[in-house]
Amino acid sequence: VCFSEPLAYGLYKNPGQYGADIACGEGQSLGIPRSFGGPALGMFASKMKYVRNMPGRLVGQTVDLDGKRGHVLTLATREQHIRREKATSNICTNHSLCALAAAMYMAALGGSGFKELARLNYDKSEYLKSALTRAGFKLPFSRATFNEFVVEFPAGFKKIYQRLLKKKMIAGLPLDGFYPELKNHYLLCVTETITKADMDALVQEIKK
Repeated sequence: VCFSEPLAYGLYKNPGQYGADIACGEGQSLGIPRSFGGPALGMFASKMKYVRNMPGRLVGQTVDLDGKRGHVLTLATREQHIRREKATSNICTNHSLCALAAAMYMAALGGSGFKELARLNYDKSEYLKSALTRAGFKLPFSRATFNEFVVEFPAGFKKIYQRLLKKKMIAGLPLDGFYPELKNHYLLCVTETITKADMDALVQEIKK
């Protein structure tokens, strides 16, 4: 089972190429704006042999009597209107609007645009990584990253963090609330919406 950022597949191999049976992800990066925590878009895929065990409703592609392409609910025996007590479609929420927005976003990008956007995320993330290491901050994990990475700041950084918040600057997500052993470790994310000026300003403020 794999859970990852779908935009990263513009640069890296996809889960199927790594042999994953099930792949999940959060699709907010695919054209879904930030909105106080939601709604967003969940993504779930599996090999065909597991399809009947997947939760939610499945839409399949077919053709009508005139040979025109269409989309219908498929594997209907999984549905609550047939077998409510055993159905898997009665445990999901409907975020079809977000799914439609993501589909239009990816269609507008196209294959080359998707790869370009992934590269932009990666390059900007690497730029901020380099700027922070030059400023003397430590990157505790050496494995490859996409657009998120962890920085270890000095003890007492929370005061600086609060000062930055007052300036509407977020210096990452404090990780000690999730992992007590990662005190003073922060998860930073850089997307295409972040400019070089934004990153330079953040580093300068942290150094003060």
